[in-house]
Amino acid sequence: MSEEQTPGALAPTRDAALSRPDFPFARVARRLGLDPAGAELALQDDETARSAIARSVQEFLTADDERRAGRVPSSALALDPDFPTGVGMALVGAAVLWDARDLVPRVALRVAKDHHEDGADELAASYIALVQESIDPGEDSTDDAIAWAAQSLLVAVLQRIGHPAQADEITRDLAAHAIPIDLWRDDDPSLPDDSMSWHGGAFVGGIPPRRDERSLSFEDVHDYMNILLADTRREQEAEDDAV
Repeated sequence: MSEEQTPGALAPTRDAALSRPDFPFARVARRLGLDPAGAELALQDDETARSAIARSVQEFLTADDERRAGRVPSSALALDPDFPTGVGMALVGAAVLWDARDLVPRVALRVAKDHHEDGADELAASYIALVQESIDPGEDSTDDAIAWAAQSLLVAVLQRIGHPAQADEITRDLAAHAIPIDLWRDDDPSLPDDSMSWHGGAFVGGIPPRRDERSLSFEDVHDYMNILLADTRREQEAEDDAV
């Protein structure tokens, strides 16, 4: 794990973001299920913010499960016009900004799947990289399954963007570790009894997740969060002008 990815490493970045005069506290609070009236105080309390992110992540995963099962999601979060992909990206950005690294993988995998299914494979590959950068190999069997699911999705991504040799290499690696090639299709992936622990991934070996050989770093997600905040500010200004 790099120094930039250690817990607390983004605290100065978070403090800088929260100190911006245009930070849309109320809108971020609404997305996280917090009372907009006390948004600034709540979001400046790291424990409160992380708890809200954790609740929103679970709400998102439940709503996305319902959507994927063909049911109408029961959560109000699903009424957001950006649901599911945009909401998932926002939650990943919030989890990164507030150092809730453990909340990143499951949502980032869903976002990667959505991008792949929409044909945006380079974005999918970037979120695959973020899934795997957020997981410590061999620490938790559930996380191992998510990391392997992302690796199996990478095969489909590489095949479609024109890297068959790299896709074949990962396919052989999956087989050697007894990992199903279509594990990524499971909403809550789990590993067969004879599978092996996650080993750190092909990215460690230098296989590029994007054509420009860049993965999506935690800093890139922070940049996305800044874009999201700018978008929400413009939306608020448009709403104010319409009143």
